[in-house]
Amino acid sequence: MKQITQYTCHMKADQRPSVKEPLDLSPLVGDWVNTKPDSSYLVRLVLTEQDGRLLLRVFGANEPDPIDWGEVEAVPYAAGTSTVARGFHAFYNQEGIERHLVANEKQEILVIQSYTRYLDGSDRTSHIGREFYHR
Repeated sequence: MKQITQYTCHMKADQRPSVKEPLDLSPLVGDWVNTKPDSSYLVRLVLTEQDGRLLLRVFGANEPDPIDWGEVEAVPYAAGTSTVARGFHAFYNQEGIERHLVANEKQEILVIQSYTRYLDGSDRTSHIGREFYHR
């Protein structure tokens, strides 16, 4: 068996200074609606702040009522050297379906990339998606 060696490499971006203050989550917090009303994926999401944590609740496309995926904790990220949150990553594991949601916010538009993998034996193809949201 071949041994794999992993190295830790640091980039200029890794040299961010430590800060004691939490990220400002306000640019992300709110009720976000898909800009495409006939989306077949995520129609709405709600981001809230609770005790300094960012919580995400997603609603999937379904008629007559959207499917509530439930609430998970999202990991917020700042851009550059700012302490203002401009994106997040969240993970849903729902009965054999894994979904990673990666988002960034700019000028009050939230862009979400989704990565879906099926582990439920259905032989469905893993896929990605990208959609836009506004408040």
